[in-house]
Amino acid sequence: MVRRENSIADLMDKFVCVRVIQMNAVDLAQYQFDYDMSFAVFFQNADGAIYGRFGTRSTGPQEADKEITMDGLRAAMEGALALHKAYPGNAAQLAGKRGPEPRFAVPERYPKLGQFKPELDYSGKLAQSCIHCHQVRDAERDYLRRAKQPISDRDLFPDPLPDAAGLTLDKDTRATVEAVAAGTPAAVAGLKPGDEILAAAGQPLLSTADFQWVLHNAGDSAQIPLRVRRAGKAADLDLKLPSGWRTKVDFGWRTSTWDLRRIAFGGMKLDPDPEGNAKAPLLVKHVGKYGEHARAMKAGVKVGDRLLRIAGLESPPTESAAITHVLRNVKAGEPIKMTLLRGSREIDVTVEAQ
Repeated sequence: MVRRENSIADLMDKFVCVRVIQMNAVDLAQYQFDYDMSFAVFFQNADGAIYGRFGTRSTGPQEADKEITMDGLRAAMEGALALHKAYPGNAAQLAGKRGPEPRFAVPERYPKLGQFKPELDYSGKLAQSCIHCHQVRDAERDYLRRAKQPISDRDLFPDPLPDAAGLTLDKDTRATVEAVAAGTPAAVAGLKPGDEILAAAGQPLLSTADFQWVLHNAGDSAQIPLRVRRAGKAADLDLKLPSGWRTKVDFGWRTSTWDLRRIAFGGMKLDPDPEGNAKAPLLVKHVGKYGEHARAMKAGVKVGDRLLRIAGLESPPTESAAITHVLRNVKAGEPIKMTLLRGSREIDVTVEAQ
């Protein structure tokens, strides 16, 4: 077999590759990433300095590779090697790649995950003893909810895609702009298709996931300095994100949304109504049947119902908007009043916020 220069196989020989298949005992100070991913890569050195991340997702498991390609991985690996060659002279640029100190050092310290142990149980209980990535996000929200603390937009809308700022990045490159939506923060900043984003918030970018990391750690309103290369020349731009920019993201595809449906809906899943009903744009696609996910079913909710209002919010446009509204306005133990449309008849149901 003939291998071309800088093939994935060639590049792999220049890395020490470690595969981690569970979150048990993982150092959460070092490994902060999009916990709803099926596949995520860290590039780091022996000092623990992080060069970058790779792995992006915008939909469910049936299209888990929609936002990543082998060419994109190759570009990220080449970029990581270049940063490694310049280390430690670039250590200050890499400082932002490591996130703030987590609430707990390892996942099993969270109360919701307290039954797990650092080691997997290979005596027939492998699946039951494994902490899945998405459970870390679940456990953080559960901790905040039970402590009666607000769940922030950052916790509800984690790792936003670049389109939250109005741009799309070419998945075959590190961070080259593919498209810019008119009237968005990206357009106002002056970004154009073909621009190569070299750095954001002072951090070198190896992939879309690196740009997501910068967005994830940005404030509810923020100004992010960008260093771009356009037609061979470097330029500095400012990406200004207005208040509430995160909430335009739809998080319904995330596995960790499943527990939010239990908290906010009593265990039902909402999808856009294929008939485009403006008055009731969300259709009940699924109703849980077991445990705490069965509360909506026990209250009388049925598959095929349409949601007219929930907790005072009329015609919620997306499932994410409905969940966010309930979490912001209804405390645990309080009633969540919903009005559903079943055929032409309105049905009022009440479930308890969990």
